Amino acid sequence: MGDATRPKPMQPVGGVPMVERLLRQIVDAGIRQVTVITGWQGHTIEQHLRSAEGLPSDLDLSFLREGVPRGNAGALALVPRDLPVLMAFADLVTDLDFRELYRIHQTRKAEVTLATHDEQIRLRLGEVVVQGDSVEGYLEKPQKTFLIGSGIVLFAPEVLELASSDAPLGLADLITRALDAGYHVSHWRHGAPWIDANTPEDLRAAEELV
Repeated sequence: MGDATRPKPMQPVGGVPMVERLLRQIVDAGIRQVTVITGWQGHTIEQHLRSAEGLPSDLDLSFLREGVPRGNAGALALVPRDLPVLMAFADLVTDLDFRELYRIHQTRKAEVTLATHDEQIRLRLGEVVVQGDSVEGYLEKPQKTFLIGSGIVLFAPEVLELASSDAPLGLADLITRALDAGYHVSHWRHGAPWIDANTPEDLRAAEELV
């Protein structure tokens, strides 16, 4: 499943490319200024979204092509930011409530709010629980729960000044810079279905989800 000749955000789920599905969700939440950052085969994304039917007539849709890879957060330094900026990776399938994310961001007076979710991972091997050199337990292939960033973040405009960098910048790097600068970084455990569609198995799961 999946077409290796097209950019990943253009892989269809339920007959709709993931990037278009996400754009329509964002627009339905009331957002009217959207910048799509593209890299490889970016022109195919631009052509498709420009021709998408049923989008609001007042939507300000622009595109930013990365000539040189800047990491998954570096190009945020180049987007318009006179208002809070919602960043979302374009290969996600979710029904997260973007209005609620914004409400929580405003209520908490945060400069950064990450959408988060719980992820369960079962270890392949047994875990030895120790205190110093004493063994306190042995767990056979335990399941662990981790709080995961969902690839969707709201930023106050001033935080994105920290994205300026000569080297590629990852989202983790930007969040670390925000923390080091003393900004209030919050998170919201959204509880919504969420899939990062990186593999054929992920795409099949996304098809079942929608």
